[in-house]
Amino acid sequence: MNVLAELLGLAEKIPATFWGVVIGSFFSLGGVVLTNRAHDRRLRAQLAHDRDLRSRERELSLRKDVYLVAAEAISAGLTTIGRFADLDLPHDKLTDAYIEKSPSIAKVHVIAKEETARAIANFAGELGAAYLRLFAKRYPLVADKAKLEFLRKQMDDSGRECDRMLELMKQFNLDGAADQRRWDLIQRNFGFEQDRIAETLKQHDELAANLCTRQLEYMKECIAENVRLSRLLVPALVAVRAELELPIDRAAYTQLVEQGIEKQETAIGEFLQDLQRFTAAQPSAPADPPQAARR
Repeated sequence: MNVLAELLGLAEKIPATFWGVVIGSFFSLGGVVLTNRAHDRRLRAQLAHDRDLRSRERELSLRKDVYLVAAEAISAGLTTIGRFADLDLPHDKLTDAYIEKSPSIAKVHVIAKEETARAIANFAGELGAAYLRLFAKRYPLVADKAKLEFLRKQMDDSGRECDRMLELMKQFNLDGAADQRRWDLIQRNFGFEQDRIAETLKQHDELAANLCTRQLEYMKECIAENVRLSRLLVPALVAVRAELELPIDRAAYTQLVEQGIEKQETAIGEFLQDLQRFTAAQPSAPADPPQAARR
């Protein structure tokens, strides 16, 4: 109690001005503490915002890189559709460009949102199905083209044999030979090769005309598949741009795609008509085969 009394006595001896300084310092210190706390909160909020912004930028950059590479693969897939009508290309070379780039499409499903993943998956599935349908119809055309080449080779071989028989006939006449049996044998061989050329030529022309018609129809089917797949890209593109925060008017873009398809179909239709007229104007048979020399 004595100690407490002494402390109270000491406190009474302190001037009032000192207590004013103490209380003013206390309020000043409290203001500084409150200011620092508010500053810390703002700083933490700013750091969190910057962290979220950097994370978002990294995510958008990743999405952009993945989608751009996938777009190249999709473009290669559509280009491949047009290559199917070129019967000079072997089957195993048709889809090389697409197969090389197609793994990038699988990466889309790792980062894509549901709408984008569904649109890309739908396109990839339809593209694969189109390849199978076109492959199945291409095999008979390629087989008939190979048969045409075989028939042309057969006619070339028979033509060379006819030329050889003609040379034998000329030499026979120049030598003044009297071997009738040898002359008859040469003539029979020559006649046989002529008949084979005529028969092979008939088969060749019939097959060539049939193949030309079927190839034109096949080309139209390839174009139709390309157009159908191009329309499937619209929802995929809109979904991708939404993820990349690149606004687009879907109706306007759809109209733009349809206008491009219409122009393409008009140009291709005119090309096919010109090609059909050119094919119809071509002669159906070559010049007459060589004639046998008269003895």
